[in-house]
Amino acid sequence: MENRRIARSAVSIGAVTFASRLFGLLREWLRGYLLGTTGSSDAFSMAFLFPNLMRRLVGEGALLVAYVPVFSDYLEKGKRDELCEFVHSFFTLLFCFLLACVAAVVVFAPLLRFFLPRFAEVPGKIELTVLLTRMMFPYILFISLAALTQAILNSYKVFVPSALTPILLNMSIITAGFTIGARMKDPSLALGIGVLIGGMLQLFFQIPFLGKEGIRYRLSFKWGNPGVRRVFLLMIPAAIGAGVYQINALVSQFIAAYLEEGSVAALRFSNTVVEVVLGVFVISISTVILPALAEKSSQGDPEAMKRILNFALRLTFLVTLPATFGLVVLRYPIVEMLFRYGRFTSESASMVSYAILFHAIGISATGGSRVLVQMFYSLKDMKTPVWTGVVSVLVNIPLCIGLSGPLRLGGVALAGSISSFCNFFLLYFILSGKVGKFMDKETMKVLGKAFSSSAGMGIALFFAKRLFAASMSASRLYNAGLTFLLLVFGVALYFALNLAMKNRDVMQIFRIFLKRLERSEGKKLDL
Repeated sequence: MENRRIARSAVSIGAVTFASRLFGLLREWLRGYLLGTTGSSDAFSMAFLFPNLMRRLVGEGALLVAYVPVFSDYLEKGKRDELCEFVHSFFTLLFCFLLACVAAVVVFAPLLRFFLPRFAEVPGKIELTVLLTRMMFPYILFISLAALTQAILNSYKVFVPSALTPILLNMSIITAGFTIGARMKDPSLALGIGVLIGGMLQLFFQIPFLGKEGIRYRLSFKWGNPGVRRVFLLMIPAAIGAGVYQINALVSQFIAAYLEEGSVAALRFSNTVVEVVLGVFVISISTVILPALAEKSSQGDPEAMKRILNFALRLTFLVTLPATFGLVVLRYPIVEMLFRYGRFTSESASMVSYAILFHAIGISATGGSRVLVQMFYSLKDMKTPVWTGVVSVLVNIPLCIGLSGPLRLGGVALAGSISSFCNFFLLYFILSGKVGKFMDKETMKVLGKAFSSSAGMGIALFFAKRLFAASMSASRLYNAGLTFLLLVFGVALYFALNLAMKNRDVMQIFRIFLKRLERSEGKKLDL
């Protein structure tokens, strides 16, 4: 029953997130159309990296994992006055801290020229980066408060409104790019305005749903509240842990900044394609299981926690393994289909698809790690993910430097994938020692069937792509149409192979989709 509930919630959030990722792809298409892999695109990518880094450190990364377990404990106690005092006090402290961070970055942004010497060599590039940084960094204020709101809603098992908010961000950037992009001195400025407005929308959209749960934000300077202290004690290691992951991204971006122009932008485009896979279902799974794990932890039920974790890992590998094979085989036609317009040239497509080849290798490890850390967080163990992340950074940095020589941009992406596997296996072995063996025979069977089905799908796609190679290279329209058909064929074949091998979890997901379809059509379907 718990597995079905998690799967249903993950499917619901996944459907919303899928729509969000489609808008995200449209956003990136617009960025490619307006900026391509030019210096302006590099400047926008680097400027947006900093508020994104703070978002992970202060907002979605550390805040969610520290706040949900503490909030769940307050819910279990059932004392409404204590709960509201905790919410108001933490909101006030977070707001003041974020305001101070924004002011500091706006003042000291010109120091970026000392960290990006190659940007300073191109006339106007570092100045544009500084301007965009100042323009977009206030986004962190709104998105972190939006993450706080999401943490509260998730604790009430309300997931969909928060899952919808990235659509608002993407729509804001798209609207700004389309309406004022051509009128600005540089189109990247229009995208920056869209980011700021999108952050506001992400916060204010969730407020009415928060009110339905009886929670309203008010200023309260009782910062000695025991709940606030507990969250910050949990947030410090969680922020360091989230920071470790972001240091990997930061290192990758900075090393890419020393490569040929457009490398920073190409790395971001590649990450966008990979995050479609991670965002649609893997992040949905990790979002759903944290409150479930926290609830079972509060009830002192470790066996139920292991069952939930096992199921989440099986679902994760069912999605990430075929995605890896599919992206490796179809990487170039996918990039051409998505981005080859305007200033995004064939050279840009080659750079991005080359990075995807190496990024795709680490998708399963990244997805698995995101699920495993939720178990540590639900146990209020924030330290282990920190030091395993530190090890992954220590692996990533020398690999980035060493591999970027012979492999250039691909070496930077490959270093990230290797460090992701390192982090996953460390988390797995430590968790096994902490709670006992948790990956049962059923999980290993599902993993084997998913890998076999993915490999079969990948081989079929490889020969199908060769068969249609001449037609796909004839025009971008033919490439887009045939690439879409190959993707549909690959998904259908993967599900067919899993069903033929009687993969139970795939059959369960298939039934959930059919039941949703039955409800929407109002008629009985044969299950």
